[in-house]
Amino acid sequence: MADVVDRYFSAYNAHDLDAIMGCYCSKPVAVGPGGPVEGRSEMASYHTAIWQAFPDVHVTVLRKVVDREATAITAVGTGRHTGPFPLTTGEVLQGTGRYVSVRCCWFFAAEGGLIVDQQVFFDQLELYLQLGLPLSRLGLPP
Repeated sequence: MADVVDRYFSAYNAHDLDAIMGCYCSKPVAVGPGGPVEGRSEMASYHTAIWQAFPDVHVTVLRKVVDREATAITAVGTGRHTGPFPLTTGEVLQGTGRYVSVRCCWFFAAEGGLIVDQQVFFDQLELYLQLGLPLSRLGLPP
């Protein structure tokens, strides 16, 4: 299990879509702040959208815990926001030029050496504030 997760992050940081898709089973599922993603096509679109919004995005793994067919990762994602980024409000934020650094956590489940399920968690408020969004735009009191 740890091998496929290592390959995943190597491919993620290289922005290598073919290599990252090689880490997934035929019908992967994922859940993140943007909602659920199902199937290889949606998974590819998800990664492409992140790389377009943050073309220099890099994830530094801080800790990895492996338990049979499950792996948990804590990491820091960094990058400069220069392209369109879909917000969970449904809006698309155009490039701000701002550099972000956000702690995140991934949980992976694998079968047969391939990722079948992944969940990613990060503090959306931390990200949105680093992108310069005012609290009022997020529906929060100022």
